[in-house]
Amino acid sequence: TKFRLTLSVVFSSFISYFLGAEVIDYIQLSLLLIGGIFIVGSSNIFNQIIEKDLDKLMARTKNRPLPKKEISQSLALFIAIICSLLGIFLMYLINIKVAILASISLFLYVAVYTPMKLVSPFSVFIGAIPGAFPFMIGWVAATNSIGIEAITLFLMQFFWQFPHFWSIGWSQNKDYEKAGFKML
Repeated sequence: TKFRLTLSVVFSSFISYFLGAEVIDYIQLSLLLIGGIFIVGSSNIFNQIIEKDLDKLMARTKNRPLPKKEISQSLALFIAIICSLLGIFLMYLINIKVAILASISLFLYVAVYTPMKLVSPFSVFIGAIPGAFPFMIGWVAATNSIGIEAITLFLMQFFWQFPHFWSIGWSQNKDYEKAGFKML
């Protein structure tokens, strides 16, 4: 699940929840955190399933469980599906808008961004969208509204990701080239 990465992503929704909430609903906040861990974790598992053969080629990723055959692809897929369904359900318990945003984020990351990394550096633009959704999701969880505040939080995170992606791409460029990624 890339647990440290998952926690940092979920932390952003946690912070934006506090920015938007007039009163902290600890049940809602718990649903947001647990649902977020399931959604982001499943996104990361799906990503690793799709890239398992490429991960073997890169020093940074060759020790992940799938390339090392520590877990079967079918078990990883089962876990990813269960986590995504649980995550979307928990987000739905907050409100339908949060569930829809989480579902869109999951879809864009897994079905568009991940395969697009092999085809085009434009993938960075697509990847920045689900990467910025957690800030919006936290706000919408607190307010049940997609207003200017949620969009502003989304845009701040969206634009921050370009230098973030490019610095990783630049520092890991040789590794990405081995796997055939078009990050830069």
